[in-house]
Amino acid sequence: MTVRDWIRGIGAVLFSLGLMCLPMGFGANPKRDTSAFLRTADTGPWLQLGLILTVVGIVVFVFAWLFPKDR
Repeated sequence: MTVRDWIRGIGAVLFSLGLMCLPMGFGANPKRDTSAFLRTADTGPWLQLGLILTVVGIVVFVFAWLFPKDR
């Protein structure tokens, strides 16, 4: 694995964690209501954290394009 791959992976994880913190609304997915974390996220206390992590994940993922491709 190259540095570029690691940075892409970190960006994807940050983006995914940010999406988990964003409220989707009750009833969006029936299995989503079985998790205490996701039920709490739907009430919105982690909205700011979710937005920050999502944006940082996108920036890190785009930052990976600055690294050269290893052959």
